Amino acid sequence: MGYSFSRYTYTGGAALNDVDIEKKGSVGISESGHALLVSLVNDSEKPFEDCPFDSIVEAFRFAFALGYSSGNRVKKEGKKHTIAPRQFVVTEYTEILRDEIEKHGGSLGSVISEYAETGCEIITDHVEENNQILSLI
Repeated sequence: MGYSFSRYTYTGGAALNDVDIEKKGSVGISESGHALLVSLVNDSEKPFEDCPFDSIVEAFRFAFALGYSSGNRVKKEGKKHTIAPRQFVVTEYTEILRDEIEKHGGSLGSVISEYAETGCEIITDHVEENNQILSLI
């Protein structure tokens, strides 16, 4: 048998789990962000448009990644559109957001949503400059 080490030794040996992050929350996006994400979904009737994603969830993940990589979060304002929780599982992002949530509070869903909102702003600015979406990669 081997030694039993905690998966989370960087936190002083205490084993943190999803229960320690009290609120999972839901993910959502502002009305303008939702309209942008919908416009990025591939439409077979418009094969020449810059719509590289197969679903809103894929576009949302991309927006989250852009926002997360920028290190900025924007709170949603106004009406919110929920992203399907069966397709976007917030607990899959626990590890990369753990320190931030422990330090600043909030739910997984709200932090993810704020990063995605930032990503939508980045995408919007990029599109307004007549650039291809995938050139953001």
